[in-house]
Amino acid sequence: MSELGSRSAGWKYGILLSGVILILLYANLIFGSVKIPLEAIGRILTGEEVERESWKYILLEARIPQAITALLCGAALAVSGLILQTVFNNPLAGPSILGINSGASLGVALVMLAGGGMVSSGAFYFSGFFAVIAGAFVGAMVVMGLILFFSTLTKSNVLLLIIGIMIGYLTSSLISLLNFFATAEGVHSYLVWGLGNFGGVSSEQLPFFSAVALLGLGWSLLYIKPLNALLLGVRYAENLGINIRRVRNGLLLVTGLLLSLIHI
Repeated sequence: MSELGSRSAGWKYGILLSGVILILLYANLIFGSVKIPLEAIGRILTGEEVERESWKYILLEARIPQAITALLCGAALAVSGLILQTVFNNPLAGPSILGINSGASLGVALVMLAGGGMVSSGAFYFSGFFAVIAGAFVGAMVVMGLILFFSTLTKSNVLLLIIGIMIGYLTSSLISLLNFFATAEGVHSYLVWGLGNFGGVSSEQLPFFSAVALLGLGWSLLYIKPLNALLLGVRYAENLGINIRRVRNGLLLVTGLLLSLIHI
């Protein structure tokens, strides 16, 4: 009965939170520097004409892309935190505590401050939006790899969290060093990026961003059963035939991908 009760409560909380998210989503579409009536929003979404053409532009080019981006970033951050807490079997484990966010920020800093906003490797060349994604992904992956490496050397979750905090401070120091030697324009661009803002999201970037985010979220769903097994212990998961190293490497890629999206 207690298990059925917990499942029922979980569904109730899920439905309640989904309703709250929908309410906030509609509020984001209505309110702003220009208030758009709810009726006009419905007509714009169905392709009908409205009294003001500016309402259509604001809704389709700014508010809807920003709202979708915020939803996907929140989902990516939540899934990343759940994966890390399950892998390390510690409720304190998370992207910020383990220094993964700092690693992604260091990757972006290398692109914006040291690389001039571009990444090049042989025949591959990325700039602007894609360069930031590449830098954040590589930075998050490197720090996540270090955390997983140290997790094989120590069995203490507390010590592992301390190592993650140390890595976070180290990456923050490297970012400060890059800021010291960078140009004024580069420092200004990085500081504006670090404040976090959905205002730069456009309808042109949304398809690529949404595709990558949904790919990462869908990929994470493939690890539901291994993660449930890991909740019962590594030995239990191994007895079920789960390849722990392969699962951890897959989770490394998924978490790095999701966290790179948050740092765009």
